[in-house]
Amino acid sequence: MMQADAAGRLDPKAYSVASTGRRFSAWFIDWMVIILIASVAAVILGAWHATIRTMVNDDGSTWTTSTYYLDTVWSYSLFAVVSAVYAIPMWRLRGAMLGQRLLGLRVFSETGPEPLTWPRAAIRWLALYGWAFVGIGSAGNGVLDFGVEVWLLVLLVTEVRNVRNQGIHDRLSNSLVVGPRRGMPSAWA
Repeated sequence: MMQADAAGRLDPKAYSVASTGRRFSAWFIDWMVIILIASVAAVILGAWHATIRTMVNDDGSTWTTSTYYLDTVWSYSLFAVVSAVYAIPMWRLRGAMLGQRLLGLRVFSETGPEPLTWPRAAIRWLALYGWAFVGIGSAGNGVLDFGVEVWLLVLLVTEVRNVRNQGIHDRLSNSLVVGPRRGMPSAWA
């Protein structure tokens, strides 16, 4: 429950900077939600491709198997669209995505407990999930896929090395991820 003063403003003293472990756990939950929604969208759009294989056994009998896959361009494209449509409004209107809310985290402005503006939420998304555009261009190119993995590692390292646990995506969007204060100093102290 958020603590507010008489004027309805959120109390900055009620929040402390979120730990990297909680942030990573929330990110993983949100990642799974995005993948689930993108997979459902792929089924609805007919994006799954079938590969049918016929095998001949030693005794001469045959059997057929089907494998369904989502090609690289479709998967990255759906991930980019779903993550943008999911993340940006959630950060702007609710202050957190589902995983963040489940773990009691909120994404606020760096200057105080107010929600991100639309442009700042979009900048945060671009730095956090914009790598999906590189994936679209890669179409299975190992070098670009490796670049995506390096970018995700850079995001994690920059968050761990910052005093306020702000990764590049937080610093670019002037955002701060906070949780309920439990004996720690205020996030904006």
